[in-house]
Amino acid sequence: MKTVFVDTNVILDVLLQNDNFFQDSLKIFKLAELGTVRAYVSASSLTDIFYITRKHLTMTAARSAVNALLDIFHVAGVDGDDLKGALDLPILDMEDALQLWCAQKIRAEALITRDAKGFSHSSIAAFSPADFLESY
Repeated sequence: MKTVFVDTNVILDVLLQNDNFFQDSLKIFKLAELGTVRAYVSASSLTDIFYITRKHLTMTAARSAVNALLDIFHVAGVDGDDLKGALDLPILDMEDALQLWCAQKIRAEALITRDAKGFSHSSIAAFSPADFLESY
């Protein structure tokens, strides 16, 4: 089974039903839910997802969404050492650096994101949801 790391933007595409990316991102969810891939999100992604979902929907919807995500995805923890490691990566965006650090920590074989250019320095192949589905 392939281990993958899923970026925050892919999760939000499903939760906020982003028309342009919803279908492919939903297929990533289904692969995770069925156990076809071992899919991770970072703990920091879940707090971001809660905050953004609460702003666009409701508090109840945000809580429900995060609870559902916890049933579907594995969580890569984040601590002070992870933050220090992310700061040492050659990535300007701290959130992207932390995502990559977490992906490396869990030994992901792929990083699924809509921001592949943000991971151009990555040792892990970054795929859009559509590209990952094509290659899988």
